[in-house]
Formats: sequence, structure tokens, C-alpha cells
Amino acid sequence: MPTPDIQSMYKRRFVNLESQSLKSPVAVVGLPGIANVGKVAVETLVHVLEAEHVMDFFSSDFPPRVIVQQGIARVPKSTIHLYRAAPDEPHDVLTLTADFQPSSGSGVFEYADFVAGELSALDVKEVYALAAYEQGYSEYFESYPSPPRMYVSASSERLLAKISSIQGSVTTEEGMVVGANGIVPAWASSMYDIESACLLGETLGIIKVDYRAAKALLENISSLIGLKAHFDVIDTEISKVIEFIEWARKEVTSRDDSGEGTHPPDSYIG
Repeated sequence: MPTPDIQSMYKRRFVNLESQSLKSPVAVVGLPGIANVGKVAVETLVHVLEAEHVMDFFSSDFPPRVIVQQGIARVPKSTIHLYRAAPDEPHDVLTLTADFQPSSGSGVFEYADFVAGELSALDVKEVYALAAYEQGYSEYFESYPSPPRMYVSASSERLLAKISSIQGSVTTEEGMVVGANGIVPAWASSMYDIESACLLGETLGIIKVDYRAAKALLENISSLIGLKAHFDVIDTEISKVIEFIEWARKEVTSRDDSGEGTHPPDSYIG
């Protein structure tokens, strides 16, 4: 196993975990990206599960900015939380999210190696990354208002078959997952023998924060790993997203009728 190079990674541990103390742990990753689907999903998961704050870590490849909230300033960070499974749940769950993704290609790979090394040390066997799949208008509205489809890829046929059994999942036949949401799970499987998958929630690029896609991913990941959780806490935000989608659909329809509309191409988003 490679040893993570942490020259540009700085840690603050709040809980010292041992792999022996964990119950068949899995990890769920959701970093900022298009429509912030993965980040919203993981932050909601942490909130609903009341997960324990385990560690913050800091990358020198994050943008050189200080985040200020209500007058309080802090350095951008990544955060790991732990949810200890109920007796009738099969897995403890480690979650990872962050304020930013690394800015450079080398920074993303360094970040992925650090994360994968930490998860490997805790005997994590599966990593699931949650992110967004940006659709063009026509592709998106051909299935709407059905729940957002989930585009999936995995490190093994076994895991892919398991994920693909979920209703609404679509196997990603070809393409790319951009950024750390793709590299973290792929690096974990390639370098640390941790099985991994990317679950991409269907979204429109014009949606700033897609709570609707995030909830769909949360319900799917809960089914996959046996979590007993509900995510109605974001339903108010989902209703606002739906109002915006309805507005966008009317705009697209009116432009198509007048011959003025153009549709953006599909892309895979980390």
C-alpha cells in the first residue's frame, strides 16, 4: 500500500478511531460540484444521523480564501463524521465533505491519496461518491417529474450489479467523472483495494443547489447500505427547486415554440 504524502495536508483529530471499534464501515463522499448535489447530500446525512465530528483536514491546494460567517473567519476545510450503526443496521458510516475541491490536478490526486489512506486504515471496504450528472434540457424533461435518475459506475461488476438493481439507476456506459468526486473513489479502489462507486444524480446546470437530486441520492444510498433514515428535513428546499424547474420548463417550451431555444450538451460532473 502506498503511504500518503501529506506535506500539503494538515489534520485536526477530535476522535481517535480504531478499526476494531467500527462495524463493517463504509464511506460516503460528497464534495462541492455542479448544483452542489453531493455536498448537500452528505451535509444532510450528517445532520439527520447526528453523526459525530471525527476530523478536519486542510489542503494547501484549496483556494486561498478565508470563509466568514456572521463575522467569524475560518480557513476552508474538509470534514469527516462518523455515524455508528443501530443494532439493526449493517454498517457504520464515515462521511466526507468539504468547503472546496482542490484547485489543481496534482492537488486532487494528493487529496484522494490522503482520504483513501485514512479510510483504508479504518478498514473501510466500500466508498460511495455522490455527485451530479448534468443533463441537457430535452433529456432532463423527458423523465421529469419522475424522481431524478441516478447514473452509476463502480470499480467491480459485483458492486455495479448491486447498485444497478435500484429503480431509476442508469449504468454510465462511457464518459468521465470530473474532479475529486470521481478521483477519490477510483483512487481508493486502484491503490488501496477498496471497492468504490460513483452515484450521479440527474440535474440541470442552471439549478444552483439541487436538493431534489440530493434527496434522491440519499434515499438510494440508504437503501444500498441499509440505513434507516428519512430526509424530509429538506422538503421545503425541494419545493423551491421544483418551482424553479417548472419555470425553466415553461421557458424552454416557449423558446422551442418560437425556434429560439438552444440546449446545452450533456456532461459528466464531479
